[in-house]
Amino acid sequence: MFIFYLLTTLAALPIIAYVLAKKTINKGLIFGSSLLILSLCLFMFISKFAFVGSFEKQTLNNKIFDEIYIDSAISVEYFIQLENILDEDELKNWLVGLIGKSIDLKKLKSAESLVAFSEKFFISNNEKLIFYNLYSALRDEKFPKFKNSSFKIDPSSLYPCSIKNGEVTLFIANGPEIPIARKEFKNKDNILLSNLESVIPGFDLASAYLNQESIEVKIKINCLDDRQTFFMQNTIVINQNTSSNSYIINLNEWFKTPQEL
Repeated sequence: MFIFYLLTTLAALPIIAYVLAKKTINKGLIFGSSLLILSLCLFMFISKFAFVGSFEKQTLNNKIFDEIYIDSAISVEYFIQLENILDEDELKNWLVGLIGKSIDLKKLKSAESLVAFSEKFFISNNEKLIFYNLYSALRDEKFPKFKNSSFKIDPSSLYPCSIKNGEVTLFIANGPEIPIARKEFKNKDNILLSNLESVIPGFDLASAYLNQESIEVKIKINCLDDRQTFFMQNTIVINQNTSSNSYIINLNEWFKTPQEL
């Protein structure tokens, strides 16, 4: 800051000399304009609205983008600077923007390093959803084959009654009790689940297929005629060479005894 004051003073000397010269006309206008310009410079550096921080942020932003453009993992040094320069909300907004831009540019190595660094900052449920969506976008870009993963109940499946409505839920076998897909249906000929039916973005069919997991299928149906309810549950070994699987239900798989799905 001392250097700035010194430079400002030195810069002002020629102006003062010019104003004090006998031949100078419009001294008041020149002096007033010069004073205004110098005041603005001083304001930029010492006021609470100073732009020094913005310049520092822009410089850091440019350095990070230089690494993104060559698809390099972001330097630890820059991550440290991000935490030091930005407040919590700014940091999250920056990370969302940087990850999104990296994915758009298909700079996946940079995106992966940003995602790995970012996870610890997204704590609340809403923030976690934002992070999981970013993770899903990165995964889909890296493994496009599984972007449109699906699971279908074959239309030739057998049912114990005419269906009024029903619900199908998919889990990872021997995994957490969190569905990777859930869907209500009324038409038994069109029971198709995709990544869009996941409860948590990123914890979905694509995740199961990528990790070569078996899938547990649970279905509940309400009968149209006699108002009975039937259930079925089975574990399915999926075809790991494809992103789309189907399953045919046999009549003997249905039972009436209520069971939590």
